[in-house]
Amino acid sequence: MKSKKKPEIKNALALKDVQVFLDECIRTHEPVWIVALSKDGEICRYDGWQVSSSHWRGGTHTLLNVDSRQHRKIRDVLIFSINNHPVYI
Repeated sequence: MKSKKKPEIKNALALKDVQVFLDECIRTHEPVWIVALSKDGEICRYDGWQVSSSHWRGGTHTLLNVDSRQHRKIRDVLIFSINNHPVYI
């Protein structure tokens, strides 16, 4: 009988660590994979988007889709996961 391999559970990240990571991604132009809640209450996936700017006081980051050049602003507290790591507040 074959044993099923359990999926790897990633470590959860604190919101402050996520903010620091996103700020570092602005400098390195590293793509990120984010699942977040939108203003309308829908769950949105941003796969392979780049972080273009941040607003520390407002608690937001602006994401850029490299292919279509679309910009999306997301609130940091509405991020569920980043690069398959769950986020907690």
